[in-house]
Amino acid sequence: MNKADHIKRLQEDPIYAIMGEALSLGRKNVEVAKALLDSGVKIIQYREKHKTWREKYAEGKAIAALCHERNATFIMNDSVDLAIACGVDGIHVGQDDAPVEIVRSLAGPDVFIGLSTNTVEELKGAVAAGADYVGFGPMFPTRSKADANEVVTADSIDFALRLPLPVVTIGGIGRDNIRDVYEQGFRSFAMISALVSQADIAAAVGELRRILAR
Repeated sequence: MNKADHIKRLQEDPIYAIMGEALSLGRKNVEVAKALLDSGVKIIQYREKHKTWREKYAEGKAIAALCHERNATFIMNDSVDLAIACGVDGIHVGQDDAPVEIVRSLAGPDVFIGLSTNTVEELKGAVAAGADYVGFGPMFPTRSKADANEVVTADSIDFALRLPLPVVTIGGIGRDNIRDVYEQGFRSFAMISALVSQADIAAAVGELRRILAR
């Protein structure tokens, strides 16, 4: 798959899994990645804040290989050097991380870049900076991210729905509200707890897809 194919997948496949070992019921990241892939998940982001570079490299490299064996899209959160070393398809950065322009200069033209956004100003900035997609949220209060922003406003939701690039919603999304976000017009849903915190990941993925298909 090339960069355009990965970006198109963000528009067509609604399930975007974000990994986090602290929320994975004692399971290791590689084990969780295998379960997600076995469940048909095609978009996985590795997000690990509290391990050493070498620990994250070992995991990221292994998960990247698994994703590429399964024709899945692998994204690394924040660490540009780590992402390049692991051979990712995409890199996701936040508002306080390296700017999109610098990430692009380091990663090269074949890696797609996502940027976290919360406000209309940040959404406009993402387009101006040349991001390939935006993460938009939190849509609901969330306990998966300690420093999460305030829930997005109605104005920012309206603006996001008119954005000329893929919008991946995030923040508190799960089986009880994913249909509501879908009916607002969004088509991509990044989830942590609703996936990796479930005892049966395959059942969780299946239920989310059934809810969206109704």
